[in-house]
Amino acid sequence: MKVPRRAADRLWNHACSRIEQELSQKDFQTWILELTPRSFEDGLMTVEAPFGLYRDRIRQVYLPALERAVSEAADHSCRVEVVVGSSVGTRPANRRWSPPAGGQETGRKVTSPPLKSFGNFIVGESNRMACDAARALAFGEAGAGNPLFLYGGVGLGKTHLLLAIASELRSRARKVLYYQGEDFTRKMVDALRNDRMDAFRREFRFADALLIDDVQFIAGKKRTQQEFYHAFNLLHGAGKPIALASDRGPLELEKLETGLRSRFQGGLLADLGPLDTELRCRILRSKLKEADLELGGDNIENLALRMTGSVREIEGLVSRLRAARSQSGGRLTNQVVESLVVPYVGVGCDVDIETIVKTVATHFGITREEILSRSRARRVAWPRHVAAYLCRKLTSASLPEIGEAMGGRNHSSILRAVRSVKDSMSGEAALAERINRLETLLGRGSQFS
Repeated sequence: MKVPRRAADRLWNHACSRIEQELSQKDFQTWILELTPRSFEDGLMTVEAPFGLYRDRIRQVYLPALERAVSEAADHSCRVEVVVGSSVGTRPANRRWSPPAGGQETGRKVTSPPLKSFGNFIVGESNRMACDAARALAFGEAGAGNPLFLYGGVGLGKTHLLLAIASELRSRARKVLYYQGEDFTRKMVDALRNDRMDAFRREFRFADALLIDDVQFIAGKKRTQQEFYHAFNLLHGAGKPIALASDRGPLELEKLETGLRSRFQGGLLADLGPLDTELRCRILRSKLKEADLELGGDNIENLALRMTGSVREIEGLVSRLRAARSQSGGRLTNQVVESLVVPYVGVGCDVDIETIVKTVATHFGITREEILSRSRARRVAWPRHVAAYLCRKLTSASLPEIGEAMGGRNHSSILRAVRSVKDSMSGEAALAERINRLETLLGRGSQFS
């Protein structure tokens, strides 16, 4: 029996809320969110993919997970068929996945990860040029660099910008080819084996844009590079936008053929540098808001100060915080937050007195101002001693410098505090473990040495 379109859409929404839990955020947003439900009849869910290579990728990699999710949502065994959409780039917005009505699924609040767009790409000094270049290419601005070659470390926003370009072009009914470098190789090999090279090349003849993520994977593969060279020339010669992303610049791709390197360098090279503290703070605030999580401003700044990694690590922390909140009845204490951030703290990173003071204050549930104050209350004095000990151990500052930074104290006060903590640690294993945990939070724990 054929299910009405609205019911099929609703079933697809429930299935997507399940598969979101199984895949990484990048895979879910790159592949699953671009699928559109067409029909559901007699246990068969038919979904549309934007183009052939995309359909093949779904069939080879994600089909079992899709069938499992649809079966769970329908409460009986189902199959999924993936076909190429008949109106690529013109599908109505309300056909995309959205959370099930009521926002509840499997006992927790379901939030739809926002589509990667220019509107939710957070710009800082380290990525401004790359973002501006991607926007210019997507909107067809005069003088836009084509091809655009984005490069930088893992998790700095390259994929986000490629998906933002794709989203903008598809909103204007452009047929966009988007896939990863390793997929290009796999599809080409399959086409060779099955005598389907004409069909493989036809995708490029009818494409309006070409976007390749992780293009470094084609380096060193001679036949792959030859086919890519022809596809590149075909689209570039027709003035079609091309954007590529790599973990290294063209000159660093040693096994890349000269012809391709020359073409990549002939466009616009835009690197995405490491996130600075201000940008990490803004990204963390944004991700927390998306996840409907609230942390105090000091906590956010403190976390951003110590997390020296990528956007993916920030997303990972937010996922851990969201899971911890659901397990703790909606309450996240400072101690819980501190324990969850440990895997994302920069190993061996520089640490200064201000960072130590803020971290210790958060850990003990007091404020930075209290540590710097003249209060002798035990709840304040002991954390102050711990901060002094860690400043002495983890920084190169002298006792007078530490004293001055910690509220204008003299060097003898700092020395007494350091000795007090050392003596206490030697007789209390639990205390020693707690302070070692603080060192770990600061990226200098003994487990990293």
